[in-house]
Amino acid sequence: MTSQKYDPITLSILWARLLAIVDEAGTTLQRTSFSTVTRESNDFAVVLMDAQGRSIAQSSISVPSFLGVLPMLTQALLRDYFPLETWQDGDVVMTNDPWLCAGHKPDIGLVSPIFRQNNSSIGGEGGLVGFIGTIAHSPDMGGALWGAGARDLYEEGLMIPPTKLYEAGKPNQMLFNIIEANVRASRQTLGDIRAQVASNEQGIRSLSKMMDENNMADLEALSEQVIEASEKAMREALRKAPDGTYCYEYDADGDGLNEPVHIKCAITIKDDEIEVDYEGTSGAHSLAINAVKNYVYAYTAYPIKCAFSPDVPNNEGAFRPIKVKAPKGSLLNAQKPVPLGGRNITGNILHAPVFGALAQAVPLQVQADCGSACWCMVLNGQKDIVLQTPNGTEKAQTEFVEYFFLNGGYAARPHLDGVNVLSFPTNVANVPIEVLERDAPILVTEKSLRPNTGGAGKYRGGLGQTFAFKMVGKEPINFSILTEKTKTFPHGICGGENGGGGSFDIQPPRFLPPKGLTKLYEGELVTLNLPGGGGYGPKAERDAAAIANDEALGYIS
Repeated sequence: MTSQKYDPITLSILWARLLAIVDEAGTTLQRTSFSTVTRESNDFAVVLMDAQGRSIAQSSISVPSFLGVLPMLTQALLRDYFPLETWQDGDVVMTNDPWLCAGHKPDIGLVSPIFRQNNSSIGGEGGLVGFIGTIAHSPDMGGALWGAGARDLYEEGLMIPPTKLYEAGKPNQMLFNIIEANVRASRQTLGDIRAQVASNEQGIRSLSKMMDENNMADLEALSEQVIEASEKAMREALRKAPDGTYCYEYDADGDGLNEPVHIKCAITIKDDEIEVDYEGTSGAHSLAINAVKNYVYAYTAYPIKCAFSPDVPNNEGAFRPIKVKAPKGSLLNAQKPVPLGGRNITGNILHAPVFGALAQAVPLQVQADCGSACWCMVLNGQKDIVLQTPNGTEKAQTEFVEYFFLNGGYAARPHLDGVNVLSFPTNVANVPIEVLERDAPILVTEKSLRPNTGGAGKYRGGLGQTFAFKMVGKEPINFSILTEKTKTFPHGICGGENGGGGSFDIQPPRFLPPKGLTKLYEGELVTLNLPGGGGYGPKAERDAAAIANDEALGYIS
């Protein structure tokens, strides 16, 4: 190990280089993936870690649900499955265990070791110097179609314990065969897994080049400095907040019918540390909207980081001062065998109680409740394709699994109105309508803003949207739907009013579950009305010119 210390300018340059490395690896994953959920929606993360499994740098477009998750996974692998001395160059370990990885089976984690060759000119003996990992949302892992429809963990498909997908560069063909035999759209799923492998390999190549150029024998000195700087910045930001315990309670839809959920949040700030306790939150839910502890940590730490140190790098140091507690067996600390598939709908609402509690301590550093936990739709069925064969073109059928995510209005902030139809806290991107219509038998008939849905206040919440599509295929397809805030409302904050709630329907009329699985038939029209964001500050304090502008734009009437 080197005792080298980098001067501030060199450290800044190396940090920028690390970000470029993980972003380049992320671009490799995105551009070589087969599914729209990775290629178009960017539902993935790439993290560079040191030899202890501590995060150093994370790709800039990573979704918040993966904050801290890959380091947790890597440290668990080192502790319980693959000790440091057992790793070989070319290994890739794979798992989708929700309690080790990102909270539900479709999120696949791949971890690769980074080795350096002996190099007497820079000192050191070579060997393992770090790890790089990716998490990506797989198109499918078998079982019930992804969403909230499974009745227990086992209905949610394959769970792969930590297993070597590649050992010393040699593929584990048996594991590939098992996955292929058990998932829908296996070409998409296996293609995405191989894209994750390619992403890790790209990151390793780029990091090795950087280390060669800078005569680095290992990553320890750089890792320590980056982590220490991030930790120092976060602790300094927390010290500026008043000590105390701040509480907030929050109701959510649950199943959207007869089984709501309640979240209790108590945040304690003491000197340079912060603890969030969810004691009193609802127990495990019958639907697959339960969340595991590491996922809850990610979506609790994210709004805290947004409030206190948004510009501090996402690494081990930034999260050391943040502690999260949730009752074992509750909605926010789920235990086997409860189902977890739609846990994202729960994680995506945690910013609201966290900001609601923090508003009592740092009102100028929080925002209102956003207009939706990201609404998620999955379409699955068979479609006709044309194949080129030695005998010419032939018609065939292939299975598709297509995801699309919809967002409501972004919340109002202390000095700004909310933005219309913008995702938060997740940052998954839209699938372009043209891509969606090409890959699934639907026709989008409307995508428009919903007036009067932004919560009133000194600063107005962003508007929700209406999204409607018609099923144009002749054969029925499977449809998984996850909605939120159709029975509840996005909370305003600091005197701001609630945003407008959401709704949905299907024509011709029939029952459509707020969360769950159903079929879509030819000619059916689904209309989804997403909520607006909550307002910030008293409505009476809104500027008259801003009100006039809202009226002119048709945002209010």
